[in-house]
Amino acid sequence: MKKFLVLSALILTGAIFSASAIEKADYKYEYKESKLSYHSVQVYKVLDHRDAYIVMYAKGHRDVGTISVPKKWYANAATADSKLSFRALPKGMYPYMTVFKRDGQFDRVMLTLPVSRDNPVWGVADSTHKVEDADKETFDIVY
Repeated sequence: MKKFLVLSALILTGAIFSASAIEKADYKYEYKESKLSYHSVQVYKVLDHRDAYIVMYAKGHRDVGTISVPKKWYANAATADSKLSFRALPKGMYPYMTVFKRDGQFDRVMLTLPVSRDNPVWGVADSTHKVEDADKETFDIVY
């Protein structure tokens, strides 16, 4: 019984000291929620067309979605307002596309793909096919 009382007293004392040790931390910067959010999807195929990249991506758990990304978005890659960027695919990963939104509105898209165009992810679209939204300014993707 004595052991039980001593053990209980020790646990109670430890709980009291640990509760009193918790105090509000002073941070250098105040907390602000980010205005930038992102959503990544797996990419199955990217077809290179004269006017746009046609991206086939995982939509939901079993569907394939298709969306076009105008090439003119990449033409401004040297400027800060570029809407399209590419990133080399790290070894052992699947290709993916990341869509960034700022304040809920489309900001930019980043394609993480193999650098080599010999990779099966890359393909060539029929040049006689007309891409209707090759000059769009927004990116409406359905996940």
